[in-house]
Amino acid sequence: MNVQVLAQLVPPLRGCALCIHGVERDGVRHCHVPAVRQVFGVLPVDTARRCVEACGPGAAHMHMDAWSATA
Repeated sequence: MNVQVLAQLVPPLRGCALCIHGVERDGVRHCHVPAVRQVFGVLPVDTARRCVEACGPGAAHMHMDAWSATA
């Protein structure tokens, strides 16, 4: 599989697409985590994930439902 095909299959910022703090607004994914929202307001995820912004490139506030699941 070449890089172009792979890029079409995996959405950009795919972690944010699965994060429980993500909210769709007018077709754009926004970060709604309280730590970000209280300081910066509700930001589009591409803005929140920039190096100097709220969540940063490492997605500091990302959380998935599966991470809380217990067996």
